[in-house]
Amino acid sequence: MKVAACQIDVAFGAVVKNVAVVREQTLAAAKQGAQLVVFPECALTGYAFEDAAAARRAAITIDGAEIESLRQRARECGAWLVVGFLEKSATSGGGADGGLWNSAALIGPDGVALHYRKLHLPLLGCDRFAAPGDRPLAVADTPLGRIGLSICYDGSFPESARVLKLRGAQLIVLPTNWPEAATISRSYQSIVRAFENHVNYVACNRVGSEGGFRFPGDSKIVDFTGRVVAQAGDGETTLFAELDLPAADNNRIVNIPGKYELDRIAHRRPECYGAIVEPRAGS
Repeated sequence: MKVAACQIDVAFGAVVKNVAVVREQTLAAAKQGAQLVVFPECALTGYAFEDAAAARRAAITIDGAEIESLRQRARECGAWLVVGFLEKSATSGGGADGGLWNSAALIGPDGVALHYRKLHLPLLGCDRFAAPGDRPLAVADTPLGRIGLSICYDGSFPESARVLKLRGAQLIVLPTNWPEAATISRSYQSIVRAFENHVNYVACNRVGSEGGFRFPGDSKIVDFTGRVVAQAGDGETTLFAELDLPAADNNRIVNIPGKYELDRIAHRRPECYGAIVEPRAGS
C-alpha cells in the first residue's frame, strides 16, 4: 500500500480554508498513487486555543458538511484519508463536561470507517477544554488493510498501541501536533511503537506557528521492523512510502532458526501485567 503523510500548516480557526487544503492535498497525493493520505492533529480547526468558547466555535460535527465534503473527495480519488479536528456534539455546546473532543476520522469512499477521540489529554492547547475520549481503541478492516488510530499524546502511552496491535492493527496512524519541545517524541516515539508491536506506523505532524507554539514537522513513516522509510524536515511537504500491511501479521522474527527467534506478541506474559490496569491511587 502506498501511503502519504501531508505535513501542512493549518489556518487557525479557518475551517473552510483548511477543508479546501485537505481536499486539494488528498487529490494531489492520490494522483501520485497514494491510497491512504494522512493529515495532522486538528488539521481542520487548529489546536492552540486559549479559551473553551473559541474552541467550540471552531469545532465541527462528525456528521457535518465538512466530513461529507472529504468523503466526496475520497470517492472521487478512490483513496482513503485520516484527518484530525476539534469535534463538537450535534446536541450540545461542548465543554469539559462533554460535547467537545479532540478527534480523528478514517474516511473512505463510503464514509467514516473509524471515528476516534483522543484518550490522553495533556494540559496544552484545546486539550485543556476537551473531554477525554469515550470511544474504544478500535481497528477498521478496510480494503487497504486493518488500520487503527491514535492522536498525538496517546502515542506516549505504549498501552494504546499494544491494544490496537492485539485487536489486529497492521497500521497505526497518529495525527499529531508536536511542538518544538517534544523532541524525544518526534525523534523516537514512532520508531519504538512500530518496533515493539511489529506494526507499521505513520506519524503526521504539522508545521507553522499557532498560539505561541512552533511546530517543526519531523513526520515519519515507519515499517513494522522499526525502520524509518520516509521522514520529513521542517516545512510543508508530503511524504510517500510503500508499506506491506499483511506482513505485520507475521510476528515471529527468526534470526537463527531454533537458536535466536523472537515474537513480541506470543511471548507476552499478561498474567504478570496486572499493575497496568489497577486503578490509580485517589481515583
